[in-house]
Amino acid sequence: MEIANEVIESMLIKFNSERKWTLQAIGQLSEEDLTWVPNSESNSITNLVAHIRGCVHSRIETIFYDIPDTRDRDKEFERGLKYSKEQVYNMTKEAFDIIIQYLEHLKSNPELLLSQPFIHRPPLTYSQDNGS
Repeated sequence: MEIANEVIESMLIKFNSERKWTLQAIGQLSEEDLTWVPNSESNSITNLVAHIRGCVHSRIETIFYDIPDTRDRDKEFERGLKYSKEQVYNMTKEAFDIIIQYLEHLKSNPELLLSQPFIHRPPLTYSQDNGS
């Protein structure tokens, strides 16, 4: 399990670093910056943060912590999606915290890195637009 521990430790370092820089970047933006889109085909930072938070919920909380999947994936991509700067900051912080918390759990239980806890789970929630 030595390699597993090295992988987990490397991921912890990377996610802690990314968390710091991402939260600093959000702190420098205005609420207008968070909802700005360059064109009609693009997503705002708010859309992307909502989507990342939703993915963390579906992929970590639902699978590893048995928290029911209440994600509304389509809402994550709604045009004009608005959250306050504080909400965007907190959603980003929550997503990183959940990932880091699970990595810390793996650090204590590296054998879980090779397990497949999702085999007996129901399918994850998907948008109707992607055919699933």
